[in-house]
Amino acid sequence: MQYIRFYGDNGYVGTEYDYYELFTDDATIDEIEQASIEYAYDNAEKYEYIARGWGSQWYSETDKDKYYENALDHCGWEYRSSEVYKSHAHF
Repeated sequence: MQYIRFYGDNGYVGTEYDYYELFTDDATIDEIEQASIEYAYDNAEKYEYIARGWGSQWYSETDKDKYYENALDHCGWEYRSSEVYKSHAHF
């Protein structure tokens, strides 16, 4: 089994996330990387209002694209031991 920690934020205080997930041994790095991207996008979408303003729309598609690119720049993942995984994962 592969024990993975996903972490990141969208560049704003209070938007941090830290998730632990278990992958099978045959899961590829590409699959893990895709999961990391999905966590980053989900988190960025959740806090999008901070960047564009409450009740406001994006000024432009370019601003929106930059926001999501920034979120991807602030995300990552790492292998963890089974002990660390078990102490942090929510079952």
